[in-house]
Amino acid sequence: MIPDIESPPQHSPRRTGGARPLSAATLRALRHDLFALSALSARSGPFLPRVRHRVLRKLPFVLAAFFALDLAVPTALAASERLHLVWAGAAALGCAQALPVVLALRWPLAAWWLSLVAMLPYGIGLAAMGGSAPADAPWPWTETGLIAHLTVTLLVAWRAKPRVYLAQWLLTVLTGGLLTVLLTPVSDDNDLFLLALLSAFGLAVIAVVRGRSEAEHKLREQEVLTEFERTRRALLEERTRIARELHDVVAHHMSVIAVQAEAAPYRVTDPPQELSDSFASIRGNALSALTEMRHILGMLRSEEQPSDGRYTPQPTLENIEELVANVRAAGLRIESVVSGTSRPLPKRVELSAFRIVQEALSNALRHAPGCQVEFELSYGRADVRLRVSNSPATGARRQAGRGHGVLGMRERAATLGGTLRIGPREDGWYEVTATLPTNEGEGV
Repeated sequence: MIPDIESPPQHSPRRTGGARPLSAATLRALRHDLFALSALSARSGPFLPRVRHRVLRKLPFVLAAFFALDLAVPTALAASERLHLVWAGAAALGCAQALPVVLALRWPLAAWWLSLVAMLPYGIGLAAMGGSAPADAPWPWTETGLIAHLTVTLLVAWRAKPRVYLAQWLLTVLTGGLLTVLLTPVSDDNDLFLLALLSAFGLAVIAVVRGRSEAEHKLREQEVLTEFERTRRALLEERTRIARELHDVVAHHMSVIAVQAEAAPYRVTDPPQELSDSFASIRGNALSALTEMRHILGMLRSEEQPSDGRYTPQPTLENIEELVANVRAAGLRIESVVSGTSRPLPKRVELSAFRIVQEALSNALRHAPGCQVEFELSYGRADVRLRVSNSPATGARRQAGRGHGVLGMRERAATLGGTLRIGPREDGWYEVTATLPTNEGEGV
């Protein structure tokens, strides 16, 4: 009932405690994202995924390497001067703080953790020196170390989830705050607030840019989907219009032909048996045409052919004998030969073969009345061959045709990758030959 759907959910003791499992699940997911180092790199892929050229894809790493070198040298000099470290130790500290800039292009999370850990020795070393530390030394990071960590944070934010880089920002601020509280700063130049402010501003800019980019991407996808649906709707409307025209025009006339053929023998007193059989054949053909017309209309009005058997199955090569008997009853002298091992073929091959033979026999009946027809169906190993040939017309008037039967036969053969030859022979007979590959690997 509608009131029950719109009414607010009832509170129960179990539901009031549901927030706790949700928070635990959120924390577990956040912890997984923060420490899933290899998983993020696998999802991230190349830093420039749309760039195909190998050299251009390596360009960000080259630029990051030069930038890291510019950060490593000043960091090493500052550590050597302020912490009185040997050159090897100062160089190691400078490399540890600058190297994550390069690693962030491939392993963002691992680079961020390395950058965070690499900043700790400087602050701890200054606090351990006590009064001997320079009074103007920045706290708790060096100037270049702050730039390096800020760069890594922004690179991670460009590729990670929002909750990940927000958590990293909080962890950075919390780490600096703990160093300030637990250790005694020897300098009044505290860069923690500056780092928090700059990183927050950078993260906000990246969030806006990423949000705009994702919105544009979704908009493009929606436009493509809308265009597809518009085209699909136009196609369905056109198919429905064609189905309506076929039903209103062709099906109506075929129904009239069937009714008239059924009533015609009763209009003559004691009609000959041949006349009754002829009208019965006309009526049967009209009813068969109506049945196939309903099948075509059903396919035009629906997107997919129904599998529930509502429509009569399409004709196959098993119906060839019925087709031959039908045209023979219409007065066509025909000799048929079937050679090779008869076997089930893919449905589209059987249908195309039947339609080609049907059109060839119809052309012989229409354009060469009174002729003699030879029909041959041959099953090969990887194909099926058809041949319909007819002698010139004898006596009856030839009917001119302006239809699309020949074009349809060529299209059916070409769709299957087969061959079709239509034309007169040297002896004056007209012949249609087709070779259709069976493609036995397809479904039957």
